[in-house]
Amino acid sequence: MTKSEQFYSGQNKIAAYDHESQELMLDAMEFDDINSQPFTLPEIVYLLRNTFKKPKTHREVLDEPEMDSNADPARGFCMISSYLIYSMTGGDKVWDIQGTSLHWWLYHKQTHMRFDITHTQFNPQQLRNQYASGKNIKLQNTDPMFYDILQKRAHILAQHAGLE
Repeated sequence: MTKSEQFYSGQNKIAAYDHESQELMLDAMEFDDINSQPFTLPEIVYLLRNTFKKPKTHREVLDEPEMDSNADPARGFCMISSYLIYSMTGGDKVWDIQGTSLHWWLYHKQTHMRFDITHTQFNPQQLRNQYASGKNIKLQNTDPMFYDILQKRAHILAQHAGLE
């Protein structure tokens, strides 16, 4: 087992996840034009990242019978959490949603910075590949049934995180 694998196994995996959550909260402070009410972007990040760690959230939001204890807690939440943050913090006035068939993230229109609340589910090379092949996602061009399901799951995620 390499040093990196040792660090990310067991308790260190959760410690690393929590450390990345703190880093994301600091990154979120950089988007000072976002004046979401009643939650700031760092608060939204904190609440979402904590709720990703709960098996009940995985069951009810992702329809997973069991949470994979070996996977990053954020795995599977990229589309739903990106949409939730997008809708809570200004929508298309502030963000573009970008993604691939495997991963979604936000792109801030004013600063031209990427904001990816679930990036920890990928290793750095995988993440670079996702970003390099990503495209803007136009929600108005998506299947209405897909959009309806996305909204419903975002609502459930918001409830679990205490954002509603």
